[in-house]
Amino acid sequence: MATTDKYDRQLRLWGASGQRALGSTMVVLLGSSACGTETLKNLVLPGVGSFLVVDDGDEVSPSEAATQEVQKCPDLHPSLLQFGEHSSNFFLPPPSKVGGDDDGSKKNLSKAAMACALLSELNPDVLGFHYTVPSLEGLDYSALLEKIKQAPPSSSSNGSSATPSSSPQKILVIAADQPSTVTLPLSYECHKRCIPLLVVRAYGLLGYARIQTASPYHCIIEAKKSSRIPDLRLSAWPIFEGLKNVVATVKNLDEMDDTKDHSHVPFVLILLQALEKWRGTVSAPFNPDPALRPRYPETFQEKEDFRKLVKGMAKNLNNEINFEEAIREAHLTWVDGRVSDEVKEVLDKVDEKDFFASAIKSEMNVEDSAMPSVPAHVLQFQLLVLSLKRFLKKNDDYPPLEGKIPDMTSDTTRYVALQEAYQKQAEQDRATMCEIAKTLLDECKQNSNGCDLLVSMPSDDDIVTFCKNARYLRILETRPLYAEYRVQDPASPTLSILNPSSFENISNFDNIQADARDDLQSATFDPYETDPIQTPLLWWIALRACDAFYDRHEHYPGKHDQELALESDANEVYKFMTQITSNLGLSECDFIKANLLDSAKGKDLAREVVRYDEAEIHNVAAVIGGVASQEAVKLITGQYVPFDDTYVYNGISSTAGVYKF
Repeated sequence: MATTDKYDRQLRLWGASGQRALGSTMVVLLGSSACGTETLKNLVLPGVGSFLVVDDGDEVSPSEAATQEVQKCPDLHPSLLQFGEHSSNFFLPPPSKVGGDDDGSKKNLSKAAMACALLSELNPDVLGFHYTVPSLEGLDYSALLEKIKQAPPSSSSNGSSATPSSSPQKILVIAADQPSTVTLPLSYECHKRCIPLLVVRAYGLLGYARIQTASPYHCIIEAKKSSRIPDLRLSAWPIFEGLKNVVATVKNLDEMDDTKDHSHVPFVLILLQALEKWRGTVSAPFNPDPALRPRYPETFQEKEDFRKLVKGMAKNLNNEINFEEAIREAHLTWVDGRVSDEVKEVLDKVDEKDFFASAIKSEMNVEDSAMPSVPAHVLQFQLLVLSLKRFLKKNDDYPPLEGKIPDMTSDTTRYVALQEAYQKQAEQDRATMCEIAKTLLDECKQNSNGCDLLVSMPSDDDIVTFCKNARYLRILETRPLYAEYRVQDPASPTLSILNPSSFENISNFDNIQADARDDLQSATFDPYETDPIQTPLLWWIALRACDAFYDRHEHYPGKHDQELALESDANEVYKFMTQITSNLGLSECDFIKANLLDSAKGKDLAREVVRYDEAEIHNVAAVIGGVASQEAVKLITGQYVPFDDTYVYNGISSTAGVYKF
């Protein structure tokens, strides 16, 4: 259907709520590399609210840094559209003199300003800002993030400087192709302020994207699984009153003479009648007491017998599509509609006492606290999860009914009756959830001793969305990057940048670390089939060794192109590769022994990354930027499930993998 809404296609993916979340988010990009601008391009196009490009440049001296302000997007000058023949970044042309001061003289545009101008041209709905500093390595990220969080820039003034906005915004930070001297302090400050962080890198023919979720975790209500089992509650006992009333309107199908009527009975009613008929054929009932849960098909043979029974109830199977549907959907009579183990993990994660403590505003809720305060949207998620826990206790572990039925062959009267029955029950369940949430808030107020609450009652739309997706709730929790770094390279001099107390009070660190070790061990059993040496895991270890090299020498390997220097760099990179492998607990894996710890193969990996000399290839950056922006949308909207936690791309063989390091 034709539409004038340029966001129409993406609205079909994440809906109006997702688009609102995008529109109220500011993306902060540190580093205007090809990888960073490609990532940001794919967020500007779908309509992120605003962005800020931060980069270093000679245009700002250290003495001017203290007075430097966030600037509005400059006008697009024709010189910005002239790219060199060997340009590695389509959003960063060679330095050019544009514009003019009051005296008519032209001035150099910084990298951040040029990238901002070209990116802003892609979508006039998005506000662009830029900020140039003498060095990203010396930047006070605590002050920068606090300033953006408290007063995000806006374009309300007529001058070149951006005016602080009073409206709160979500923030997502992207660090593009930055060394550990930038990413580690940035990782700590983002973790402290509950801001999600994406670290992206394109290094020669290799690249990766790493997610650091906002603390305490990333909440996913709308996981949007590709295959959802219809929530019809045919295996629940007793069936809810509305469905029971609809069932009562259909007489015994075996006694129905009207073939047209027989071929238009909804498969839901066919299956429920078939269940009653099947139970009469079972010699040993599951529970002799009719008040208790009756027997359902359990074994493979019982399920096959049930399908045969349904098939036998048809008068002419070839002409009765409703019975074909009943046979196809027969599994719905024994599929357990209770919450899954994945949802139980979410329920176990949310503790009522911890919620009450976090939801009450007190003098302990200060910015300098060692433990970050829980964001408002997480508190609201916890409130709904705790309401769900109480709901499940009253309803035999069955979550609120979704209230939606699939298309099926049926006459209009029965289909509408079924639809109304499910919708009415879903509304009753939502009303119950609403009452439970109000009760929890009242209990919270009683425990607050007069203090304000940091959480409020969710809106009706939020409760509806939560109830519809209660069977698919997820939580994603990653370790902060700086804590992961210490595990992989504890001798790195870069770690001295951080206060030792930074590594304390990291929530759930040991459990996540143990899971990561297990996942990595499992990953070694699934190498790239065509050529195991091209397995992305091996190349990530090589890239990580390049970071270790940078930490010691303040430049990446391959800077000097003399043969002896390159071989010396390769030997040192390989030494770091073996140390990182040991720190990851992979030294005893047969795959690692054969392909990395084998000196000849391992040094070939090291020589390849040394050969890159931190080269930036735009098509590799485009792949990483595409993947990273897709995950950024998931983090911003709270829809779909992001990867956990590092995506690694090997452009040599066009392979990729997701790992928890």
